[in-house]
Amino acid sequence: MTSPVPTASSRNPSQLIAAASLASSSPASVRHQPDFRERIELLKHTLPEFIDPYTDKYFLRTVEILKAEHLNPWVTAQVFVRKGPGEIAGIEKAVAILEKYTDARQPGASLKILPEGSHYASGETVMLITAPVQSIAQYETEYLGKIARDTTVVNDQYQVSTALVRKNMQRVVAAAEGRRVIYMGARHWDMDEDAAISLAAFEGGAAECSTDIGAATVGKVGVGTIPHILENAVAIRYGKERAVVEATLAFDRHIDPQVPRVALIDYNNREVDDAVATAQALQGRLAAVRIDTCGENVMQGALQDPADAAAPIWDGVQLPAKDHPDARYWYGTGVSISGVYAIRKALDAAGHADVQIVLSSGFGDVRKVEAFVRAEKLLGLRLFDTLGVGSVIGPVRFATMDVVMAGSSPADLNPLAKAGRGYRENPNLQEIWAG
Repeated sequence: MTSPVPTASSRNPSQLIAAASLASSSPASVRHQPDFRERIELLKHTLPEFIDPYTDKYFLRTVEILKAEHLNPWVTAQVFVRKGPGEIAGIEKAVAILEKYTDARQPGASLKILPEGSHYASGETVMLITAPVQSIAQYETEYLGKIARDTTVVNDQYQVSTALVRKNMQRVVAAAEGRRVIYMGARHWDMDEDAAISLAAFEGGAAECSTDIGAATVGKVGVGTIPHILENAVAIRYGKERAVVEATLAFDRHIDPQVPRVALIDYNNREVDDAVATAQALQGRLAAVRIDTCGENVMQGALQDPADAAAPIWDGVQLPAKDHPDARYWYGTGVSISGVYAIRKALDAAGHADVQIVLSSGFGDVRKVEAFVRAEKLLGLRLFDTLGVGSVIGPVRFATMDVVMAGSSPADLNPLAKAGRGYRENPNLQEIWAG
């Protein structure tokens, strides 16, 4: 029997780390080749008794908010691996996590997977979960990490080096020129290694990290506020157009006032409008907006080309040419310099100059950080105050989950997803259980 891991509120960080490590011991080997169901049962025994310390803090807070709001819609969650093609791995470990910790296996629920070892393409759906949102919202960190780690090892023979994490974080911190950097890469690698990786990130200069097991290595607790899954759940009640504002208001109602209010504003790809609307709704209580625009979208207010700069905010600004080395960070999809500039200008114009900006998505790339800092000097305006980074762990085949459908019951599921991430059907998925 595994030893219990202290709860996330433990006052003894050393005990937290040691107990979590003991809880991850391997099972005894078996003489015969186990079938799928036997493998899942064996894998369950390798998992810790308590999983909260390994979970990104914003997922823990999401469940707290959903329970307080009595909000538990049914959702379909879609998982894909960004880098491909290749052989999928870690799927059975993900199944073991869902079966051990959740009550998702109930009437109306279902789980479909691309079988372990199957060929997959970049962006192809490899797992599809249908369940009440409170049943699955907390476990994304762990099952994505297992898939990312095993798929990377199988295809690329790559293992994360703490020395490389430390070096990469040092470079990002130096490039950020005094701004706070948070390590947010827990869901990009196996939870069993999160404490060691987080410690390396702290040694490289990170100020915080997103899990309690990682933060405990330096006597802290994990940080995090709002993920997209909370906005999807809130959209069921208030409508998609109000998802960003209402998710932030729900956070404000139920989470300790000492925790800064940080709105995640890219859900509807209306980053400018939702930043201003959320700042106004919180009436001075909004500490920051976080921008995490995915690579499928161009930020609201951003430029796709320097020739597009017709808005008054660009008057007198000498924009980089298309062939400039920094142009890739100024224009086009994802979190771009021109898009962040538009948000900063809009917040200032609306009287919210005190609302800070947190950037995530791709900022483990030191070249991107450096480009933003150079842009600040050109624009004469501070573009960001905090960075959330995960890709300092190296060339990993990241796994991603998006809610793509939601409804009041399994029979009432309708398309609902953050902008740019709709349902991707995959006829090769196999159903392994259905309620």
